[in-house]
Amino acid sequence: MQPQPNFDTHAFVKRLTGAGMPEDQAEIIAWGQARRNEHLATQPDLKALELTLKNDLEKVRAALKHELEEHKAANRQALRELELTLKNDLERVQAELKHELEEHKAANRQALKELELSLKNEHEALKVDLKHELETVKTELKNDIETVQAELKHELETVKAELKSDIEKVQANLEQVKAELKRDIHEMEHKLTIKLGAIVFIGITVLSVLDKLL
Repeated sequence: MQPQPNFDTHAFVKRLTGAGMPEDQAEIIAWGQARRNEHLATQPDLKALELTLKNDLEKVRAALKHELEEHKAANRQALRELELTLKNDLERVQAELKHELEEHKAANRQALKELELSLKNEHEALKVDLKHELETVKTELKNDIETVQAELKHELETVKAELKSDIEKVQANLEQVKAELKRDIHEMEHKLTIKLGAIVFIGITVLSVLDKLL
């Protein structure tokens, strides 16, 4: 019988773990394989070992497959639970946001009402102030107008008095002029009468002389 080659335990474990077998289980199998290689192995022993390894690998594959299915099922369940949780959280957040939005809307409506009331009150106060200022201005204007009227009336009375005085002076001067004219006319009439008498006398004298001459 030929001597058996050295068995590479590390490489054997690496192959088993690479196929998906857990490392502790692969190390046990590698240890068993090394023990077997320490003794003379026959062809039936190698086939039996190969069959054992195949069975172990199948078991490992089945275990891994089962474990993978369990993980998949667990992941699906976890995903469903996560989806349900997220859905619940989303609904809760939506409800909270909706509630907050309603609160904000209510607060905004209340703020708008308060602002509207404040603006209305300010508008009314402004109207009152403007009305008061308008009344004050009207009163001041009325007083100013009355003052101006009084001043104008006084000035008019003064002008009327001055005009009356001037008219009286003019009338007095006219009376004086009329009296002087009347006196002058009377004097002129007297002088004309004297002159006319003299002319008549002269005419009569001339006529008398002419009568004598003729």
